[in-house]
Amino acid sequence: MQRALKLAHHGRFTASPNPRVGCLIVRPASGGNPESRIIGEGFHRRKGLPHAEREALEACSEDPSGATLYVTLEPCCHHGATPPCTEAILEAGISRVVAAVLDPFPEVQGKGVETLRRNGVQVDVGLLEQEAQFENRFFFHFQTHKKPWVILKAAMSLDGKLAAKTGDSKWITGEEAREHVHETRAEVDGILTGIGTVVADDPLLTARTRKAPADFRPPVRIVLDPQLKIPRTAQLLRTFDQAPLWIFCHTSASDFDIQELTFLKASVTAVEGGRSALDLDEVLQTLAASGIQSLLIEGGPAVHTAFLEKRLVNEIMIYIAPKLIGGKDAPNFFMGDGVSSMNECLRIIPIERIPLGDDTLIHGLLAH
Repeated sequence: MQRALKLAHHGRFTASPNPRVGCLIVRPASGGNPESRIIGEGFHRRKGLPHAEREALEACSEDPSGATLYVTLEPCCHHGATPPCTEAILEAGISRVVAAVLDPFPEVQGKGVETLRRNGVQVDVGLLEQEAQFENRFFFHFQTHKKPWVILKAAMSLDGKLAAKTGDSKWITGEEAREHVHETRAEVDGILTGIGTVVADDPLLTARTRKAPADFRPPVRIVLDPQLKIPRTAQLLRTFDQAPLWIFCHTSASDFDIQELTFLKASVTAVEGGRSALDLDEVLQTLAASGIQSLLIEGGPAVHTAFLEKRLVNEIMIYIAPKLIGGKDAPNFFMGDGVSSMNECLRIIPIERIPLGDDTLIHGLLAH
């Protein structure tokens, strides 16, 4: 199953909106072959292409009849963009299926396992279940909560500063950390920032990494801009050929500005909230309705603080540089009123600490 999870990870740049799934087919040990051996393996590449089970069956070096199939997600049993995997498994004569976790998608959700068992296939579920759920955390969260999985990313100095008091932030971290950020960008459906960051940094917000295939779907670039103050010369408005741009404004924003930005090919959506602070729940619900399953927050202190205070963050990625910036006017990572006692602190469940050149990535889940 560990091998199947590694195969599933190969689909991280292209599988969305489908889940990442890896599969391998194993010929059990027998009299003539004292050791089990892999006879076929595959992973799901993108929607519309064969699922991992069919890829693995097609790749088999010998007849898979009587073999065991290991898969990171329950095989599907419905007709979607591709035919049911349960049909292929039964036609191939697989005798046993080991699935890491059940599929939360309503049209499957245990029905795939039931179909296989009803037709005489031994099915075992739960091997490396937590690891499989984490690999597909975007998909699982979207299916169960109908909202995107939110990752908050920040690059900061050792004393928690995002930039100098002048606003200069290029570059706090080194090339290895920045390359890691681009790889993460390529895995998500959307990248969100605030108008303050757009004005200060004029970012592209594109995913530029050699690890993603050339034909991967670029993440949507999303800007929170209550009164549509985005500079009309911004790179975001001049690079529609690289990735879509969606702008969220307040319902009080000028109709003229909405029409102008729409003419420039940006997608503009008005939501409720204050004139300077949008209703983030409505933003997330709108994104979910548009199929955004995963969202990377790359804002400044106002955006970070708003998402953290409303407990809308699921995952934290903080890149820390061994630098001290200082200055009471230099922007901090997390501002707002803060907590009154240590018992009220937001807790991070550690996942990993990764050295990236001179910098360190602190990666964890926000406890809810």
